[in-house]
Amino acid sequence: MANTDTPSGFRPIGNLNGSPHSGATVKCVLLAADSTATFIGDLVKLSGTASSDGYAYPSVQQGAASDTAFFGVVTSFDANPSNLEQQYRLASTLRLCNVVPCTQGQLFVVQADGAFAITDIGEEADVTVGSGNTTTGLSTMELDSSDISTGSNMIILGIDPRPDNAVDTNCDVIVRINEHTFGGDGTAV
Repeated sequence: MANTDTPSGFRPIGNLNGSPHSGATVKCVLLAADSTATFIGDLVKLSGTASSDGYAYPSVQQGAASDTAFFGVVTSFDANPSNLEQQYRLASTLRLCNVVPCTQGQLFVVQADGAFAITDIGEEADVTVGSGNTTTGLSTMELDSSDISTGSNMIILGIDPRPDNAVDTNCDVIVRINEHTFGGDGTAV
């Protein structure tokens, strides 16, 4: 059976040590100066600036394939009192979010944007960034199938073992982020 093409960004699932994802997150702020909309499942990086609105949280912004130091993945947003149904962050608005850090052993599931073969397990790849889904609030980030073995953002460790997930185009794969801010010397690993 063919996989459905339904990108939803990155979803935390567990750790390399075998433990499941605990649900623990870090509170972060997306600053109003950031002109890119942000969605649940987006990889984010530290923005390199602080909030002038009194928030003592790390400030983050959406990541891209060219980034080499991802901080984590957005799993939710604090409620928007002006629109309680809004599940994503509009561009150029201050919004608090919850992020699962891309620490050494954190594992995520993400959809491949094209062809995927069992021999791709163990290879590295980059992320593709889309516009996000304003109805569901979900990211459209995916694993870039065109640069499997030449990209370096993440390493492919397996496939999501669901019965409806075929090793084929748009396969959901298990990855660890290689290029993150939590290297021992302060550089991406």
